[in-house]
Amino acid sequence: MPLPPDELPAGQVRLQVGDVSIVVDCALGGRAVSWCVGGHELLHRYGDDPVEHGMYPMAPWAGRVRDNSVLGPQGPQPLPVTYGAWALHGTVLDQHVDVTHVIHASDRAEVRTVVSTGSSWPWPGRIETSWLLEPRRLTTRLALVVERDRVPGVLGWHPWFRRRVGNADGMWAMNADAMLLRGDGALPSLLTEVPEAGPFDDAFRVPDGRATIQWPGVIALDIVSDGSWFVVFDERPEAICIEPQSGPPDGLADRPWHDVAYARPGDPLVLMTTWAMRDLPEGR
Repeated sequence: MPLPPDELPAGQVRLQVGDVSIVVDCALGGRAVSWCVGGHELLHRYGDDPVEHGMYPMAPWAGRVRDNSVLGPQGPQPLPVTYGAWALHGTVLDQHVDVTHVIHASDRAEVRTVVSTGSSWPWPGRIETSWLLEPRRLTTRLALVVERDRVPGVLGWHPWFRRRVGNADGMWAMNADAMLLRGDGALPSLLTEVPEAGPFDDAFRVPDGRATIQWPGVIALDIVSDGSWFVVFDERPEAICIEPQSGPPDGLADRPWHDVAYARPGDPLVLMTTWAMRDLPEGR
């Protein structure tokens, strides 16, 4: 049966299946502004800047870009500085997105959106996003779609998870085989061994595309991405960011640790990610 209409601000869509509810704000890049599981809110708000809250798509690039520019058809193309000194996390995270498809059912809820990559990006294109919620499972799809040319891109998700959910502090794990050492300007400079302890604001190469966050005795979130990179930010005491990405920061140019991925006409660049939710009994 369809769910009753939501009492939500204009531009927001609620997806609900069982005891999981996700609110997507189409006025702010099609981001999640709430993700509740069994009555527990998972998402954190660090600040009011669009970079600082919820769970948002990063496209057509993720993270920082060297010299805040990309090599476009006419040569180096400056990208607008949006956060601190950086052109950070792409062009769409604060844009109004158009809804193209909505499903509300008892066992399946979905919203799909589309937005232009914008005039500051040197190639015409669009970002298509899908949030598909099924029982205790969320599947997200990000796609960079172009009509002409070969266009570089890095796609990713930036969730701000609460450090504390219920009475538990979150712990994360992944099978990383290497970490990118930050050099000048916090940009990757060298692929190195993974340190034993953080805190981190770093990119990790994860060949199996898997990561987990556990709030012991409350909830676990198992993340599976078809990309092989995650950025982890856990330097703040109240939040943990585990960010699946199709490529590393500064990934719009070839580096020793990464070859650029491209979208082509009829062959979009896509990042698929599943987020499986499970209860954790006390003592686990």
